[in-house]
Formats: sequence, C-alpha cells, structure tokens
Amino acid sequence: MFEIHTGDAFDELSSMPSNTATTAVVDYPWDFDFKNGRGVFNYERDTQPDVTPNPMFEMLGDEEFERLLTILSDVVEDGGWLLCMADDRFEAVIREALEDNSDWIRRRNWAWTPEQIGMGYYGRVNHYPIPVATLGETERYVKDRGTLFRAGEARDTDYPTGKPTSLYEELLADPVLPEDGMLIEPFCGSAPGAVVADRRDIDYWGCDVDPEATSAAEERIREENDTTDQNALRVDW
Repeated sequence: MFEIHTGDAFDELSSMPSNTATTAVVDYPWDFDFKNGRGVFNYERDTQPDVTPNPMFEMLGDEEFERLLTILSDVVEDGGWLLCMADDRFEAVIREALEDNSDWIRRRNWAWTPEQIGMGYYGRVNHYPIPVATLGETERYVKDRGTLFRAGEARDTDYPTGKPTSLYEELLADPVLPEDGMLIEPFCGSAPGAVVADRRDIDYWGCDVDPEATSAAEERIREENDTTDQNALRVDW
C-alpha cells in the first residue's frame, strides 16, 4: 500500500481501518503567532490580496489537535509511535492534549536543529521541539541514540514548511518505523515521510489539503524511482 490523498486530513483519516499504522508523523498546520521586525504578523497572502489563497495557509486552531489525537488513537496500532513537529508555543499545546488523552503516553521530547536551512515562514531558531508519544505502552523502545537531531544539509524541497528528508530518515529509523510497519503522514506537505517509506519499501499513507503539495510529492516519488509510470504510485485526487 502506498497512497497520497488530497483532502481534509480529518475526513481522510476517519475513513481508514482501525489499527492500520505503526507510526504517525504529524506536521500540524497550527495557528502560529510569529511576528516580523515591525511587530506585525503577515505572510504572502496578507501582502498580496489579489492572489488566490493557498490551502497551505489554512491554519487550524489548537483545539483541533485534541480531535486529531482521538482519531489517531483508532488508526494507530497499540504501541505505535507518534512524532509531532512543533515550535515552542505549539509544543505546549501538544503536551497538554497528550496529558488529557488517556490513550497516549507522552515520551521524552526530541528536538532538531536546522543548521544550514531557513524555515520559511517560521523564521530561524536554534532548535525545534518534536513531542513524542506512544499509543499505550510499547515494546519498540529506542535505545543507543540521542534525542537531538541535526539537519546539517540544505532541505531538498521548495515547499515553505518542508523538512529535510535526511531528518526524517533519522527520526524514523527502526524501531520507531519497523521494516514491516506502515507510516501515516497527515498534513504531509512535501511528504518527506513518503520518500523515506519508499526507499525502505514500507507501506505509506499521506494526505494534504494543498493539491500543489500532493502533486509535488507524487512527482518526487516518481523521480526517486526514475519512472513516469502513472501506476507506480496510487494517488487519489
């Protein structure tokens, strides 16, 4: 199974069978409050009102993350892993939501540092937190590796909030994503998780509301496999 969907992640996830995934990576489109040098928050669609709004900028409220956790607790198998990309403010939202949800066990935070890349609309910071949880207790404990990951190379996508594939390769190393597992990536954007799953021949499911993002992700996988075969990847538009 290898699918990338264009649509609302909540609706698409709700249609998935129970206990399907072993691992979920969530780069949630949270409503952040980053300000520019004049103390004013803006981004491209604010400064160019005549431009058709990009679905990528349809930020979600913090309260929706609690609903996402509930849906994921049905889709992810017992003992499965959840990795969340965040910033300092949204890390607190995730922490509170995990504490309020009895299905998930919050683990020690991981973090990553973008040593050589700018993070687009997020600005530049030294470290980004990665809240981590498992669905109940797990036998897939991570051993003999640290919790700070360094992305020393430039990111390999033009997507504004894209993350380096090399970072995801480290984050998803076994046992977080086992060789017989399945990765799901709601809000996949440029889908770095799809590239990792494809390289390791692991089942994958991704979704994003932005058709440009899912189209780029599809093309990225085709380039990885050096093919133009339209059946090489099943994508639901």
